[in-house]
Amino acid sequence: MNRPAFEALDSFIYTINAAQNLDEILNILQNIIKSYGFDRFTYWLRWAEIDKEPIAITTYPENFVNRYIAKDYQAHDMVGRLSSHTNTPFVWTDISKRFEITKMQKVLFDESQSVGIQSGGSVPIHGPNQTQATFSVVSDADYKEFDKLFNHHRHELHIIAAYAHEKILSLGIDSHINRASLTTRETEVLLWVSRGKTYWEIGRILNIQEGTVKKYMQRIFDSLQVSNSSHAVAKAIINGLIIP
Repeated sequence: MNRPAFEALDSFIYTINAAQNLDEILNILQNIIKSYGFDRFTYWLRWAEIDKEPIAITTYPENFVNRYIAKDYQAHDMVGRLSSHTNTPFVWTDISKRFEITKMQKVLFDESQSVGIQSGGSVPIHGPNQTQATFSVVSDADYKEFDKLFNHHRHELHIIAAYAHEKILSLGIDSHINRASLTTRETEVLLWVSRGKTYWEIGRILNIQEGTVKKYMQRIFDSLQVSNSSHAVAKAIINGLIIP
């Protein structure tokens, strides 16, 4: 790793440690992975306790995230499975070398590619307190090009993932430090969003207009200080406002 790379990491560590909330962390992470040539990222936190919902912070396309939740793809996602078996970064093309690709995993890969997630790589994180997390970066590049880029930056990504994970935990996820609040109706709307329902479907369920659902979502965005549905869901889960 050359001096500019070290300086970039030093700057990242200083900035991430100074972050005050999830929005800042999301922006910091997106900026640094972009500087390395990747398009998007996702951070997926899983607790040791089985009754705690996983938490996802992502810049993946919102329509894909909603479908991922609605179809319960996390139960079939072999990225998480490989993450639990290793401590070192890996590209997604390694999955087929370790496990037999299932029909549902193939469907997930195909749907990912349809929204520009052509190739990906992940950094497994284990601990503290028996937590497990996966930090993944993706792009629409050919897998050969992506794998070369990922392997070139794997050490930086490992460090980035570790510091981001530690910072996210330090924000008080488990103790719900951020006491953002939602009305009963806003909570209902966001709960259905977390279950993968479209605004139109939520309108039918709650007997309100689709436009009204959109207005509620905008109020939710303002209250939680987020800019998209997936981030709103993650922040609400973190703060104990909804349980999907």
